[in-house]
Amino acid sequence: MTTPTHRTQSSNSGPSWFERCLKTCLVASLLAFAASPLAAQGTGSLTGTVIDTTSGKYLEGAEISVQGSSLTTTTARDGSFNLGGVPVGAQSVLVTYPGLDPKTESVNVASGQPTTVAVRLGSSEIFSLGEYRVSGSKEGMAQAVALQKISIQAKLVAAADQFGPISEGNVGEYLKFLPGLSIDYNANDARGVSLRGLNTSFTVVAVDGTPMAASSSVADTRRFEFEQIAMNNVETTELFKTLTPDLPASATGGFVNFVTKSAFDREATSLFSYDVSFVVPSTNFSFGRESGVWGSGKEFVIRPNVDLTYARRVNSKLGINFNYRFSERYDDSPRTELTWVTATPASAATAIWTAPRLSQYNVRTEQKITHRESFASKLDYLISDDTKLTVSGQWNWYDLYFHQRGPQLVLGNNATSSGGANPTFTSTAPIVRNDLLFRNKYGTTWHFNGTLSHQFSRDVKAWLTGYWSYADGQYRDVSKGFISSQAVLNTGLITSMSLANTMTEELPGISLLNGTSAVSVDTLRMLGNYTLSAGASYQSRPWTTHENKTGVSGHYSINLPQFPMPTTIQIGSAIDKTERDITRLTRRGNFTPITGATLDQYRDVGFTKDLAFGFGSYQTVDPYKIAEAFKSTLYTYAVDEYREFTEDNLSAYLRADVKPTRDLLLVGGVRWERREIDGLAVDRANVRSKLATTNLKYSEFYPSLTFKYTPAQLKGLVARGGVSRSVGHPDYADLVGTVNSESAPGAANGTIVEVSPGLKPYFTTNYDVAVDYYLKNSGVIGVALFRKDVKNFIIRRGMTAAELTAAAAEAGISAAEFSSGAIQYNGPKSSVEGVELSYSQNFSFLPKPFNGLNAQANFTLTDADGDNNDVLWAQQRGAASKTFNLVLGYRIGAWSITTSTNWTGDTVASGLVNSEWIVGTANANPALDTQLVSIKSDVMRTDIKVEYAISSRYKVYAGIQNIFGEGRWDYLRGYLPENSAVRLPRNHYQFGEPYYNVGIRGQF
Repeated sequence: MTTPTHRTQSSNSGPSWFERCLKTCLVASLLAFAASPLAAQGTGSLTGTVIDTTSGKYLEGAEISVQGSSLTTTTARDGSFNLGGVPVGAQSVLVTYPGLDPKTESVNVASGQPTTVAVRLGSSEIFSLGEYRVSGSKEGMAQAVALQKISIQAKLVAAADQFGPISEGNVGEYLKFLPGLSIDYNANDARGVSLRGLNTSFTVVAVDGTPMAASSSVADTRRFEFEQIAMNNVETTELFKTLTPDLPASATGGFVNFVTKSAFDREATSLFSYDVSFVVPSTNFSFGRESGVWGSGKEFVIRPNVDLTYARRVNSKLGINFNYRFSERYDDSPRTELTWVTATPASAATAIWTAPRLSQYNVRTEQKITHRESFASKLDYLISDDTKLTVSGQWNWYDLYFHQRGPQLVLGNNATSSGGANPTFTSTAPIVRNDLLFRNKYGTTWHFNGTLSHQFSRDVKAWLTGYWSYADGQYRDVSKGFISSQAVLNTGLITSMSLANTMTEELPGISLLNGTSAVSVDTLRMLGNYTLSAGASYQSRPWTTHENKTGVSGHYSINLPQFPMPTTIQIGSAIDKTERDITRLTRRGNFTPITGATLDQYRDVGFTKDLAFGFGSYQTVDPYKIAEAFKSTLYTYAVDEYREFTEDNLSAYLRADVKPTRDLLLVGGVRWERREIDGLAVDRANVRSKLATTNLKYSEFYPSLTFKYTPAQLKGLVARGGVSRSVGHPDYADLVGTVNSESAPGAANGTIVEVSPGLKPYFTTNYDVAVDYYLKNSGVIGVALFRKDVKNFIIRRGMTAAELTAAAAEAGISAAEFSSGAIQYNGPKSSVEGVELSYSQNFSFLPKPFNGLNAQANFTLTDADGDNNDVLWAQQRGAASKTFNLVLGYRIGAWSITTSTNWTGDTVASGLVNSEWIVGTANANPALDTQLVSIKSDVMRTDIKVEYAISSRYKVYAGIQNIFGEGRWDYLRGYLPENSAVRLPRNHYQFGEPYYNVGIRGQF
């Protein structure tokens, strides 16, 4: 089946509009220069730098004000400032920065020329060893507050050391403490990020303003998965919440930008910092090698972590920064998994709401070793006083070995229930599978970007930025020496199986019968009681994805101080291209079934640990032995899915920053983007699968208006807000249909997914307002409100019988071969609104010993709404409606302690394939509707870190991650509002065991 081409055109062509805007801006700029004097009579200017006395770090965001006047400015990243229009003669200059003592400098300003002043700030509160400043969450918080305060739009800034220790360098673990943001976990891996209650695919992730490639191969999704990168080269993280014309229109939820480290961040000629540590799980604490972890020998459960940074200023013009990170972590994550009968019942009396029936119960252990390695470098070259070149690059390597083992207790669709709140389920035709999933997931991410800028004059600047980003994601098994397999318990050993307390206990009570005779549960533990067959029980699944992102952008900015009010005009244009391909293969074996003593020869003799929750030992196949014996039989291709997508984007923008009054700044303008998406999908293993293609074109204008209000009479108060229009590009799974005929003649299990011919992207109108009050002692209290109105939300509905017949006819296949079909189309409107509360405070004003305290806290509440139930649920995928964070720090002398707590409320599962987050079938009669939504339950984790500064070069520390061992219970709830009270347990994860971390860090 070929999906029809989609074309929507809603604007004039880009180049002509862009040319008109460019000409208008240039004419206005020339007129302004002609009308204004080059310099005001009787005034001069102040230039200089602001430096942290003890750390030598240039302070960005320090406030400079001339006392007795309204003249103020703030410092740039290199600590520099330039303030014009200063009256000649003796002046007092006040310099302030959060967490440091304010300082007043006396200067004598000369007419028509700059006066230079260098300011060094310190604090009587600082404990230092020699010239070394003990820094941590307190200093990170102060840096974040300073940068947030000077921001024009609503923006959050997080410093690298603001939240204490970060688990194995995963950037998601660092981001989760920001308000308005929630993490979508896969087991215990922070994978996707949801911003302001929107799907994770709406998150734009960039490095120094340039977008980074993503590498998901599990699903056809454009979302960025944070496990693929480390955070060793991140100086600060910016989260833009309101859009201005220079930001991508696709940043509907927000824009996450990682600002990389630079050698010019500090005054020192060279700086070397290090952090070496070891991490070990509490349940498997051991100094030696442990057997039975991977089936191929013994492994250390204590894993190393190394983080190194070297910055060198070769001379005043050239600086280079190097960062290297190596991290490993061992995880042991037991779980249980429940599956419920969701076939459409014959009557309401047997519906899942009134009589739930369990069809399968899995007991599993999951063990993982995660390896991350990253190298990054940044070069800053001042070609001249006015021209600067910055080039940065990074390489990331992610390598994960994981397995899941355990019994699958299959009751089937006809199990009986004893009834009551916690029933016992019984099957007279049970199946027990000995399941082993063993895989290696790895990938490389490269990212390079460079910017050439030139300052033509004090008020005119232009810059050119280019980037190239590449990511790949691989799943491998046989090529790494192992395989997944699934053996089945021999028939005749049991004839009946009952499971008790499945609704409330970590493990069910298992009762087995053979006829009327009781059978020991140990029967399930012995591998020799199973049979391993060919086909789906023995398969290899190598999956691969590649993505390239390339682009170049040019920008021009001119400051017009008196036209007719202070105005800055900025224009720019960009060309971007994204190329993605995905291949998912499944190869199956063909061999004579093996059982009994023969199968026992392939047992993993080292795997003797408790399986999960006290279940006891459990014998499984050795994935290496079985792969070596039967890998040559893997010649049947059961699945060969291929996806290919190409996106071309052309954009241009006009931005004007206007200051109508001293206290008010307005930022307005418009962005134009034209996007073309080509895609195709096919299953090459199915000879009757049809190639599905799509071509989607659209061009739109995205206007925005932002304000920042800083009333002089209410010093410390900053109000920001704005309204903007943005776009949500359809996810890849939404763009292409698929046709999969029956698996075998007469099976009648084929499926069709069709894309609506008129499919359009999402368009969102964003409303934001935020009020922050910056406290005197390095703190801020903030409240933000937002609303996002979404049009064209893409949803999926089932085909009618007539539609299925028509779709099959279009594909040239008999409708009798298909059991189901679905259509992806634009549904009704939806919206999400929310509130964010935040607070941070340095308590240095308190008497000793309480003056060493600092605190950070935030709470986010979002609420989604939709014109129908399908839109409502689709809107909420991957987003938590409630989050809370609390970070507490305390320092006394050489000792410091930091605790961090993150709570995330219930989250709708974010699976991008319909069956992953919705189970069951729809029915016109709500009493018979069996649809359920998969919910990831709330989870709270608390980390603690204690540190002692031995000298100016060495600090030792110890930490515990997830100190209370918090796990998670996932559940299913009713899809329809009238069934919302239904709660059925789905998964119990105990991936939250405490982890110990000890190390040493410092700098030279």
